[in-house]
This record gives sequence, structure tokens and C-alpha cells, in this order.
Amino acid sequence: MKDTLYREQKRKRRNPTSNECDDSVNFSTQITTSATMSQSSTNTNLGEGRGSDSKDHPPLGKLSDEDVPRAPDDDEDRYHVTVENGFMKVSMAPISKPGVYRIESSNKVKGLPDNIKGKSPDEQSISYGSQMKIPETVLQFQRQLRKTQAAKRASTPLPKSQLQILYDDEHIVVVNKPSGVLTVPGVNSNPSILSLLYEIYEQDLDPEMKPEHMIVHRLDMDTSGVVLFAKSKKTLLKLQALFRDRDGVSKHYEAVVCGHLNPEIDRGTIDLPLQRDHRFPPFMRVATPRSEREAQQVVKDLKNAGWKKIVKKKAKPSQTEFQVIGREYRYFDGNSDFDKKTHQHGEKKEKGNRYPVTRLKLTLKTGRTHQLRVHCAAIGHPILGDPAYGIYGEASSNGGFEDNLMDELVPNRASMDLQLALDRLVKEKGLVMCLHARELKLNHPETGKLLTFEHPPDF
Repeated sequence: MKDTLYREQKRKRRNPTSNECDDSVNFSTQITTSATMSQSSTNTNLGEGRGSDSKDHPPLGKLSDEDVPRAPDDDEDRYHVTVENGFMKVSMAPISKPGVYRIESSNKVKGLPDNIKGKSPDEQSISYGSQMKIPETVLQFQRQLRKTQAAKRASTPLPKSQLQILYDDEHIVVVNKPSGVLTVPGVNSNPSILSLLYEIYEQDLDPEMKPEHMIVHRLDMDTSGVVLFAKSKKTLLKLQALFRDRDGVSKHYEAVVCGHLNPEIDRGTIDLPLQRDHRFPPFMRVATPRSEREAQQVVKDLKNAGWKKIVKKKAKPSQTEFQVIGREYRYFDGNSDFDKKTHQHGEKKEKGNRYPVTRLKLTLKTGRTHQLRVHCAAIGHPILGDPAYGIYGEASSNGGFEDNLMDELVPNRASMDLQLALDRLVKEKGLVMCLHARELKLNHPETGKLLTFEHPPDF
């Protein structure tokens, strides 16, 4: 009898379930049952796919098949979408207004959504196919590969020839930062735009002026575009106040996202709060009532003070305005399951497969970490080439929402097969993430004159 009890206890320790695990893993099983949290539709090990170094991503236990996130039955963990007169509104709060068209779910097996019926098979075949599953082992390999590639790019020496100065006076300097280059050195003291600028202007600056005193704002390493730097402490304080209070400061971005947005949509707002992703820190995700409760539970169970400080930060309101510039195609003659054809593109013919993408103008109403990248992913159209929030990314897919819920909310979102095809295109052609800070407007910190700095993207 004792032997039987011993074997049973040993079996439970080796194979803990959601009801049988000890305190060290129980919290992670509990926090993974939300329908709003999904790295992939088949992710069964929260410790996998985040890199092998536990210092980067703390292990969070395992999930059984029964614990795979499912869509909630209530409305607290879903967002709401309305389209009226070409304007799309996305928000967490329920929207109920007479005469407002609501995007409903579509049965992709039985037929295509109404909004694309009548289009040619070539336009339909890729972007509206049913969703597919990616094995967790593949996700793990791809994420680790991207992490290694990002570290290599960050440490690559930065020649002065890459520094493109758009404006320069005695108070400020404005540059066009290329993609793949850090704005500031970071903890590893990697090459950066800041380091290069300080090397150039050091002799002209106040002796007490250190490199960090030039930083007004920054862009992600993979984001290109207009960045402003200060050349004195006095100017820095004034600019920081302008950016903090958003006093006369406006920033416009240009992006290319996977798939064609619903043809009924010309512009819109995305009003989805953001929080640190408690499953995959330090990345971000859309905050829902359930995800915030789960993050609080993680904070209680985390023993590492550094991770606890990151995760415990409260969710913040985040608003993005967008406008469709155009619905385009990317052409690729690589290996694909789709037929190769010759397409008329303007005045020249393009050979190969064509993949639908949408060019957007994005305006930040708030300035949260990775806001544009998470918001685009959350509406089913991740930014082309996004190494974190796109296909195979290290962060939660869909901004943290489950695939089956996304199919219901945005039935014509970029399908998995389209995203995989575009990922092959990005890799084969050596493309960068298609997010560019195109325009920055502000009043000069000393003269008060309205200045506009603009530079078009390379993509």
C-alpha cells in the first residue's frame, strides 16, 4: 500500500496538472487560461520559444491540452469593432449605436466574406484563407534565430555614412535613422545614432554635456525615421516638457501591414489599452480585465525583483489614428504554394506571386512602448517584417488575443498563410520592418517657430 501511494505521489510530482502542481508552477497554469493570451494557437509550453537563457525569459510552466486558451463567453476580454461611413472604431468598451455596421464573423469553410465577393480569385486566394497552425518547435527555432540576428545587427559597427542629418542649428539636430540601428547604445553599449552624433558634436557642446543629455525621444531599433536630439541641457528640458505635455508636438508614421484592410474602411481609431505582457516580458500586449488580473497574480508569485518591477506597471490608455494610403501588392518569385503569374503594376509587368499589403498613415495620440506595432497586430494586420509582433515573433501574437476570437472580430484579417508567404519574401529580399517615423512637427524650443521635419520611407 505504501509503495502504491509513493508511486502515485511521484507520478504527480513528475506530471503536474492544473489541479496537482505545487506552488512553484501553479500560478503559471492559472494565468494561462485566458482567451486573450496566445503566443500561438498551439503553444503548450510557456517556457519554450522565448530563448534558452532563463535570464531573458523566466520559465512559466506547462499547459495541458485542456488548458489551451479559449475564447471567453462574456464580453470583458474582447474588443469591439464598428464601421460607419468608412470609419473604423476599435475599442474595449461596448459600442451600441443605431445604424452602425458591425463586422460579424464569417464562415471561411463555406465561403468568402461578403466584403470580398466578386473579387478575382487572385485577390482572394491568399489573404482570406482559413487559419493554419504552426508547430511550437518551429516557433521556438524561429524566435531564437531572430533574437540572435537582432543581437548581431545591434552590434554591427555604424559608419558615419549612415548618418543622414535633416536639420542642424545651435540648439537641435534632426536625423533620419535607418532601420536596424539603435537610437541609443543601451546596456551593452552597442553602436547607435546617439554615439555617432556625440562623437561629431562633442567639441561644440558644453563640457558638462553628456551623451544622455541629448536624448529627447527614441525609436525602436527596427523602426526608421525622423529623430530629434538636443545640443544643450536647457534645450533638452524644454523639449522634454513639449513632448511630455504633447504641446504642439505631432508625429506621423507610415507603415505597410500584411493583407488588405476591409475595403469598406478608409480610416479609423484604435483605442486599446496596453500593458507589459506578463507571459512574455518585456514585450507589450493589449490589456483586458482578465489579463490585468493575471498580471497581478504573476507579480505576487515572481521572486525576481527586476521582473516584478516590469510586470507590475499598470495598463495605460493607448490611442492610434490610422488612414489608408493605398492597398498594394508585394511581388515575389520564390517558392510558394500559389500559382506564378505576370501582373501589370503601373507601366511595368511584375512576374511571380503577388501578396496583398496595405499602406497606412499612423498618428500617435499617446506614446506607449511598441504602441503602433501592437495595435496593428491586434486588428489582424501586423506590420510587414515585424520581428516581435509579426509571424514567428517573440511577443504574443494578435496583440494578445486568441486566433478564434480574432476570426470572429476581424474575419478578413491577414491569414497565416499570407503572413508566412510575406515572411519568406522579407527574408529572401533582405527587407526591414516597414514602420517609418515620417513626420515630426513641433515649435522650436528657443524661437517658438513651427518646424516640420519629414522624410519618406525606403519601403
